[in-house]
Amino acid sequence: MGVRILVVEDSWAIANSLKRLLLLMGADVVGPAATIAEAERLIAEHTPDVALVDIHLRGGERAFGLIDRLHDKGIPVIVTTGYSAVPSASGKVVAILEKPISMALLLDTLRPVITTTAAR
Repeated sequence: MGVRILVVEDSWAIANSLKRLLLLMGADVVGPAATIAEAERLIAEHTPDVALVDIHLRGGERAFGLIDRLHDKGIPVIVTTGYSAVPSASGKVVAILEKPISMALLLDTLRPVITTTAAR
């Protein structure tokens, strides 16, 4: 795969599962980050090619501002959420995946994003 993917997720179990899956796929995984501050630090240190971002983070933080900043930097964002509707993210994200996320759906969603990113 050869793509750097930022994981922003406050659930250790979900973040760890995502990281393991992405590493098996050959991705360079940045994170996981459980807060906006952690995510911002990781972005400054390792600019990702794509980001998987949960909307609700540790301490009640909402990731909408982070999604805006990633979008402004041209970094594709895939939202992972337990909610069926995320209106504030529409137009700024590649996809919204409702948890629990199947491996097949995640791969199907990542594949075109990675292809487009690699072509830049």
